[in-house]
Amino acid sequence: MQTVGKEMSYTLRSDTRFINYRKNKASVGFSATYMGDSLTGGVKFEDKLTINKRGQLVVAGGAVIGRGDVAYGGSLEATLRDKDYPLGRFLSTIGLSVMDWHGDLALGWNAQSQIPIGRSTNLIGRFNLNNKGSGQVSVRLNSSEQLQIALAAFVPLVSKLLGYYQDRDSAY
Repeated sequence: MQTVGKEMSYTLRSDTRFINYRKNKASVGFSATYMGDSLTGGVKFEDKLTINKRGQLVVAGGAVIGRGDVAYGGSLEATLRDKDYPLGRFLSTIGLSVMDWHGDLALGWNAQSQIPIGRSTNLIGRFNLNNKGSGQVSVRLNSSEQLQIALAAFVPLVSKLLGYYQDRDSAY
């Protein structure tokens, strides 16, 4: 139970996993949500196949139904780890997602790579693109030891805030 605005939402979820082989894990789940005067239900499935200690393939799909409408979705994701996994921290993932609602097909592609730089620092790059022509590129530096990297990240933020306040003050 949770409140959404002034209404209460009641959600029931269930998920179960099947490990039919050592390298294959499948799961199935459902959910039902009652809010106001509408009932929404959904089902999902996922199959996670470990190819070797370096590779993994995940296939997922599902559907959501509510107020007579049905939306279908699915995804395919492949992950490649470092040859020295779990000691090595190199990781790359590519994925594809599909959603169909009222005949409107949405496709999404994404890629992510994590590259270790030193003993406790990772460089993570991410790329997303969809069939509507929008996307995102991001680069992130993650460190568990070097405080100066975190402090250096505040420089663009502080300069942007100072520029915002100077622009606002000059408008008055």
